[in-house]
This record gives sequence, structure tokens and C-alpha cells, in this order.
Amino acid sequence: LSLYRRAAELDYPPAWNSLGLCYEFGDGVEKDEAQAVAWYRKAAEAGYAAAQCNLAVCFFNGVGTEADMEQGLSWLRRAAEEGFPRAQYLLGCFLRDGEGVEQDLPQAVSLLRQAAEQEHPPAMCSLGLCYEHGDGVDRDPARAVEWYRRSADAGYPPAQCNLGFCYLTGIGVEQDPARAVLWLEKAAGQDFPRALHLLGCCLRDGNGTAADPGRAVSLFRRAAELDSPPAMCDLGLCYELADGVDRDMEQATAWYRRAAELDYPPAMCNLAVCLLNGDGVEQDPGQAAQWLQKAAEADFPRGLCILADLHRDGEGVPRDPERAAELYRRAAELGYPPAMCGLAVCYERGEGVPQDKARAAGLYAQGAEQGDRTAQCNLGYCYLTGIGVKADPAQAVDWFRKAADQGHLRALDLLGDCYLEGRGTDRDLEKAAACYARAAGEDYLPSITSLGLCYENGDGVPQDKARAVELYARAARLGSVAAQCNLGFCYLEGIGVEADPAQAVDWFRKAADRGYPRALDLLGDCCLQGRGLPRDPELAVDYYRQAADLGYPAAQVD
Repeated sequence: LSLYRRAAELDYPPAWNSLGLCYEFGDGVEKDEAQAVAWYRKAAEAGYAAAQCNLAVCFFNGVGTEADMEQGLSWLRRAAEEGFPRAQYLLGCFLRDGEGVEQDLPQAVSLLRQAAEQEHPPAMCSLGLCYEHGDGVDRDPARAVEWYRRSADAGYPPAQCNLGFCYLTGIGVEQDPARAVLWLEKAAGQDFPRALHLLGCCLRDGNGTAADPGRAVSLFRRAAELDSPPAMCDLGLCYELADGVDRDMEQATAWYRRAAELDYPPAMCNLAVCLLNGDGVEQDPGQAAQWLQKAAEADFPRGLCILADLHRDGEGVPRDPERAAELYRRAAELGYPPAMCGLAVCYERGEGVPQDKARAAGLYAQGAEQGDRTAQCNLGYCYLTGIGVKADPAQAVDWFRKAADQGHLRALDLLGDCYLEGRGTDRDLEKAAACYARAAGEDYLPSITSLGLCYENGDGVPQDKARAVELYARAARLGSVAAQCNLGFCYLEGIGVEADPAQAVDWFRKAADRGYPRALDLLGDCCLQGRGLPRDPELAVDYYRQAADLGYPAAQVD
């Protein structure tokens, strides 16, 4: 400091600038931002470009002086005209982003190039970004990588991160996740938040390196502490899924909320889902809808789609089929497959839009071709039943298989039905039972019931009527009307269980109360025959009439 003072007393502008730096950052002297500005101004007025740039930054940020964008730009232009690379870089960024000046992409690129050619690492990185996105130049990912590499080789963390991302995704270079990890490690070693987050994703997924969920969590946490919203959101997801850390939904929702409050739409959606389900927080559909509205206002497709679900069902918001359809449409136009499926359901049912089953099938096809498993299942059902397309059971089976391969439970159940009935494929009772068993293992009620029927009849599995009763009872307790009816029939006839007509009637009534035609018909039989309840022919006729009105053929005969 004393040497700077001696040089300053000899009217040496670089020393004035150095004294300004000392006062700005409290280096060897008590921090005094006003003094820093005074020294910068003295050197700047003497034509010293570095001081002109430093003074400009003080005006931009209100450091040691009142913020003044116009004065800042004036000093920055003077420094850029002197060929000072940092000034050229900063002015280029302002012109690129239209911040404080009218956007001028060609001039921005020119300034960034001038600074980059002076080996200014931030300018090299920003010029690479222009080539990657086609801002002010023709898009050229390979040129982008060249500039990222030059900047990365100079040790600049954002460029190291960008180069890593290019290798990770194949932008401008052949995809090489292992090389990506090497560059991300370099940037993460300098605590660059985006690199910490991306490296965490690689370690979580085993992409380019061995999977290490514990280290992934540590990296997410470090990036989150540096205020990286994507890292906060992924750290929350680790807590939710018990990935590298014990499951803790309160921690998950806390991290989702921090990221959401920083306007990160994916976290807004995750927090909203927690609020809808009361997972880690008190259930609050209204607050969930508010977060989804914020995500929708940012045109985040998942937010649009979930908000559409709420308007469709009237959960947390007034039921509004037209609004739901419009939200699905916006998300679908952004290429979000689940929204294509949601909009297709609207057209299939005529909810919020005029019914158009052909349009529904077309939208299911769009979502299905992009891998959405629900759209694949629904498209298969359209082909199975001829909804909006010509019936084609073989096509149906193909789509059910695609969805089933992704674990879609309804698709597994419907594929099981096709194998059982020989529709669209050869009849194969063992494959049918296997499909039902997979879905039943996930508590899918129709499949639990169908698997019970397989055991009752010995279709694809060894006949085991007691096992059938166990499965019917399991599905019945979970609310399956078909299982309640089947369980009642087992009690009525002593199939796999000791006959108990009174128990049978209880189960028939449960299913009948929900309008299940076969249960109504069987209750009619019980009333007529006096099985499990007093004989009552008039009540029997009433039950038969209810079942007949629902189109049940046996009741129409009765």
C-alpha cells in the first residue's frame, strides 16, 4: 500500500487505480468504497482504461456512489474504445442482453470477439455461448466448443462447465460423458454452482462415472448453499426418493420451497405435488394451485399440465373443463407428452371442448410416439375398441406392450385381457396371469381381481380356489366392486372358503350400493331363494329391475 501511495504521489494513474482496488476490497486498508470511487475517477479522468472500467462497475452496482446506469455505460464505452478487454466484454454483454441499452447482437459479438482475441476468458466463454445459441452469428456448435475450450484451458469455471455440458449432451462434439465429468470436476473444484449440480447429476445417474449417490447429495448440497435453484430442487428429490440420503419429506419440501421462492418452476411443481398429497407438509390444495399458477405463468409445461388436472377435477380451484383444456393445449404446444394425453382425454369425453374421438386418437398417438406411457395405453384402448380409429387389436397389443414395458398398470391389465381372450395376439393364459400378477403386485385392483379369477379357474396358474378368495378379499377391501361381488359368490357357493350366505349378501350389498349389475342380480337371487336373508320375491324383482336397467342380460331374463 505504501508503494502504491508513493507512486500515486508521482501522478501515476495505474497506482491510483490500484489504491482504488485496495479501498474497494479492504486490502491492506480499512474498506472505504467512496475513497475507492475517488481514486478510480482520478485515474479514469487521466485516461486509464482499467480505472474507467472499474468506475463504470461502481456506477452499475451503486458501490461508493449512487447507482447510475448512464454514467456507467459512458465510462465503459470509453474503456472499450481504448481496447480494454474487460470493458469490451461487459459492454458486449449489455448489448447482447439489451440491459440498459438497445439490444444489438452483431455489435455485442464484435466486442466479445475483440476481448476474446485478447485471451479474456469470460469473453471467450460468452462468444462461445453466442455461437452455441446463434446470437448475433450463425449457430455453430463446433465453434462454440472451440471458444469454450480456449477459455476452459485458461481455467475459467463457467467455460469448463459449458464444455463439460457439451460433452455430456453431444453439442458440437461427439458425446463423451466421461470427458464431460473431467471438465465438470475442474469447474466444481472451483465451487462453480452449475458444475457442482451437473456433476452431482452424473454421479447420481452413473453417467460418465460410477454411480455415487452419497457424493451426489454432497455436491447438490454445496451448490444449493451457493443458491443454485436446480441443485436445491434435486437435493429435495434426493430426500423424497431416499437417493443417497435417508428419506425425509420435511427436508424435501423445505428445499423445494427454497428453490420455488427463487422462481424455479420445477421446484414449484414438486412443492405443489407435496402440498396436494400432504407429503412433508400440511395438505393444502389451494396453496398447491397457487404454486402451479406461478409455474404455468412461466410456461413450464409440467406446471401447466398439473394445473389443468386440478381444473379438470375441481381440486384446489373451481372445476373448469374449458380452462383445463386450454392449459393442456398450451403445454401440448410446448411439446409435453402428458399434456397431449390430457388434451386427448378432453376430446374423447367432450369435456371443455367439443367431443372429437378422431382428434383424441391423434393426440394419444402424438404422446405415445414420444414415449408417454399413459398415451400409449389409451391409444391401445382406442385401437382395441375402435374409438376414433378403425379397430385393430394387433395394434392395440403393440401399444399395450410399450406402455407395460414402462410399468403402466392399466396397460399390463389390458394386455393380460388380450392374452386371456386371444385378441390381437395368440391366446396365452400363462402370459395373461403373469401380466395380472405384475400389476397386482402394485395393488392395481382390476388385476388383483383378474388374477383371483385365474386361480379360481386354473387359467395360466395351478387352480387354487383358496388363493383366489385371498385375492378377491384383498381387492374387495381396497374397494373393487368386481372383487366384492366375486368374493360374495365364493361365500355363497363355498368356493375356496366355507359357505356363508350372510357374508355373501354383505359383499353383494357393498358392490350393489355402487351400482354393480351382477351384484344386484345375485342379491335378487338371494332374496328369491331366501339365502343369507329372508325370502322376499318383491325385493328380488326390484334388484332384478335395477340390474336390468343397467343392461345386465341375466337380470333382464330374470
